[in-house]
Amino acid sequence: MLESKAEYFGGPEFDATFTVAGLPPEVVLRLKELWETTCRIGAKMFRVGKVILMELARFVRENPNLSVGVALGAGVAALVALVPVLGPFLAPLAALLGVAIGSVAGSRLDRGEAASEGTVGMTQEAIIIARKFFELFAAIFSAVASEICTE
Repeated sequence: MLESKAEYFGGPEFDATFTVAGLPPEVVLRLKELWETTCRIGAKMFRVGKVILMELARFVRENPNLSVGVALGAGVAALVALVPVLGPFLAPLAALLGVAIGSVAGSRLDRGEAASEGTVGMTQEAIIIARKFFELFAAIFSAVASEICTE
């Protein structure tokens, strides 16, 4: 079933989903490389890249601010890494803080709360975010496994 959906999940929908989510064009271009990934099992070719990106697109549509927050945090880390001398040492810390703060703010915005306030503690927020990402990974693995195991 997902293989047939992947066949019709086209370029314009792909571009629109990830560009509207706020991802830079360079990231969208890298994702398009994954788009073309296939896997031959027996005599059948599976569009594994498309299936993975379909699940990723669904996640971005369901959690737009969380996705943008994580991307912005990673972008901050990349910029910090460019600082001469101290950049390579500070980049891991900037990545940790940037992604954590961006994901918390984005997750709160997705739930309709203000990004800087809320009653949920940081530990609970981390659990909510981790659960969302694990659900994404489980959905990707389930989608790929169902494609491979049904043939």
